[in-house]
Amino acid sequence: MNRSVGYAAYMRVRTKPAKREEFIQLITELRSNVLQHEPDTYVFEIMQGADENEFVFFECFKDRAAQKVHQDQPYHVAMAPLGWACLEDGPIIEFLKPAL
Repeated sequence: MNRSVGYAAYMRVRTKPAKREEFIQLITELRSNVLQHEPDTYVFEIMQGADENEFVFFECFKDRAAQKVHQDQPYHVAMAPLGWACLEDGPIIEFLKPAL
């Protein structure tokens, strides 16, 4: 099976301290949905950043179309406004493609 990554995203966010636990609940549910329903999302990891209110997402997809499917999933669309409301500022997002 060829599982080479054709598209990826890196996102760094910082939560409002009072919204940290709510954000963790939202992303835990999102991660569960991604793992269950998105076979072309190869990696969906959320890491703790430099402090407890910083989170870094690593997302790797089969291709750009798989990233679009991820972004348009009903569970993702439903939770996105709630997640954004937990953040201090906007996210830093970088989209990546294979170098070779």
